[in-house]
Amino acid sequence: MKDEVRRFLGRTGIVRAALVASVAIVLACGAAGCQSKTDDTSGEVEESTEASKETSKDTSVEPSVDGDGDSQQKTQLTSKEMYEGFLRGEIPVYCDNQEYTYYKWDDGEEHPYFEKSVGYTLKELVGRIQQVETVSQDTDTRVGSVSHVMLDCGDDGEPELALQVACEGDVWGEGTDYSFVIKNIDGKLQICYRTVSGYRSYNEIINHYGYIDDSYYWGMGWSSTYGYMDASGKYQYVYNVTADSGYGYNYGGDDPLSKAFAEAGEEASEELFDSFEILAYRFQEWQEDENATEIVKYSYEVYCEEGDPIEQEVRDLVEGIFAKANFKLYTQDEIVEMLQNRYKECGLTSAMTDYEYEEFEWAYLERKDFWPGKVANVKSVDELMAAVENDALIFLAPGTYNVTQWLKAGDNFDKIPRWKFEDEGEINYPGILYTGWDDDSWEIMLYQMKNIVLASADAYNPAKIVCECPMSRVLAFEECGFIDLQDIVFGHEIEPGYCSGDVLSFDQCYFMDVKGCDLYGCGAHALEIWKSHDITISDSVIHDCTYGCMTMYDPGYVIIRNTIFENCKEFDMFTLTEGSAYFDSCTFRNLNGNMVNLGEYGYMTFSDCQFDVNALNSLQKNPKYDSQIYVY
Repeated sequence: MKDEVRRFLGRTGIVRAALVASVAIVLACGAAGCQSKTDDTSGEVEESTEASKETSKDTSVEPSVDGDGDSQQKTQLTSKEMYEGFLRGEIPVYCDNQEYTYYKWDDGEEHPYFEKSVGYTLKELVGRIQQVETVSQDTDTRVGSVSHVMLDCGDDGEPELALQVACEGDVWGEGTDYSFVIKNIDGKLQICYRTVSGYRSYNEIINHYGYIDDSYYWGMGWSSTYGYMDASGKYQYVYNVTADSGYGYNYGGDDPLSKAFAEAGEEASEELFDSFEILAYRFQEWQEDENATEIVKYSYEVYCEEGDPIEQEVRDLVEGIFAKANFKLYTQDEIVEMLQNRYKECGLTSAMTDYEYEEFEWAYLERKDFWPGKVANVKSVDELMAAVENDALIFLAPGTYNVTQWLKAGDNFDKIPRWKFEDEGEINYPGILYTGWDDDSWEIMLYQMKNIVLASADAYNPAKIVCECPMSRVLAFEECGFIDLQDIVFGHEIEPGYCSGDVLSFDQCYFMDVKGCDLYGCGAHALEIWKSHDITISDSVIHDCTYGCMTMYDPGYVIIRNTIFENCKEFDMFTLTEGSAYFDSCTFRNLNGNMVNLGEYGYMTFSDCQFDVNALNSLQKNPKYDSQIYVY
């Protein structure tokens, strides 16, 4: 049972095993909620619950009188209808009952995420988060996805809305996730709860009763705080468990337990100290001047397999440390009983403690429904160029967008600036530029732009962006970030032959995503990546390029998933000077050239890929195979 629990929850620790062995930790509130011993608010919760039940009716009719004294009927929206209106961008949400702050603006003062008495539509809320993230993390970021699910906090039949806003590109490169609980309170949508997941922090709403797991990880330790939203829209604390390795407790403190660990650490072997984890349970929130020795309950978990020769040595070591410090250790059964008593104290029923992952699935919104910037639908190169700006979501109607013809037509050379090289001593301003020297090399470049999505309006009839200059790149990006190219065909509209221009070029860019695209020759290469990081190519086809598939010069992490490479020729198919590139579930066939050319500090990994005979032979004959080239 214990192993099954661990696999199910994906974490170790006696808390998971103990909790599910008795009652699963996915909880919500009971009628009275989980209250502090010194704060009796059960009457308030009961009143709020009853009021919530009233608003759950399909329609609520209120008598009103107009200026002529005629009786009228006013129909109010149900909670469900209000949530649906918010997701459509029609009804705002407020944050009148919470104090949420974030990091500091340039003025040195803290500011709230959301102003009181100010309503935010979905797009305004997303835009606010994106603004806050950029300021607080001091780095470019954007909202990548928004998902939602309905809750029933308190199991009272009155629905609440959970909203999850996932950001990309924070200071740690892992993104930040915001989770909200939104409730209809007196006919007004209110943010009742906000939690943030980031680097080493994972905060989850994990069932439709509003149970929340707030976890933080460090080194070999972790801490999880469990709570839930009650029927009135208030967060209630249940308990916390902190787990750390034996050496994590050997930190040189003055308390008896720290001293006992320090003394044992001087004598015990590293193997013994690495073989157990201490679990500290807290069934009430931390308070000023508390006596932690009376509040925290300790247990432990041994990592040794049952029957391992050192298992008993580990148990003797742990129990000896606690006995010397005069601290009580509790068994797993005793912890289970404490948890059960805690659930009863919180008024939690058995029905509210069942895991229901199958029924608890987040639904994702389309980008256009939450995008906080410009959304444009275009059908010509003129319209495309006019729509390109920061924070733009651009849908291209089916058809061919010939950037060379557009650039040469009319006065377009005068409409956009020309790229200036460093030796010209002039400044390039962010935006659309054109580069080149003659009719064989004119090309379009996006310079210092960010958060732009170019996508075909119809993925089954994709738009085609092409150029006619053999030496030019179809699209070039320099110092850009958060650019998505989705379901578009890119290529040179000329006869195959001599060609030195690549199809797409990323120079000093970050968070670039090419998804569902078709990149073809006669471009020299499909992709040229210079000193750029967090580049993702997925679900695409790269074919018929003149001099190979990809060249990567000192990039950060590059990942290519589920992409087909075929019918490219000459020289090296993949060049990587240094850095790493990871190919997952890709296909390589009919590639007429050396597969990989690696610099001294370049590494390539191929996982679950399909190779034809020539491609695989070329990899295996490379002298860096199994040292810098890995195939799994």
